[in-house]
Amino acid sequence: MSLLNFIPMDHHDLEVVTDVVRHWCADHGVDLDSERGRAAMCAAVDRALAGEKSPVALSEAINAANA
Repeated sequence: MSLLNFIPMDHHDLEVVTDVVRHWCADHGVDLDSERGRAAMCAAVDRALAGEKSPVALSEAINAANA
């Protein structure tokens, strides 16, 4: 069972979040499966669940969480 089944986001929103997190991790030399990578994903998902759809805003949320 995937935990993604419990996240109330549509496929497009999930793609935006994962794309933003992948790019952020690549730009910052962070392994997606590391503690910082997981923190980035959590920050982006939290912001998306709050209604944010902008990749820029999601990236800013990740930066704030990893400051």
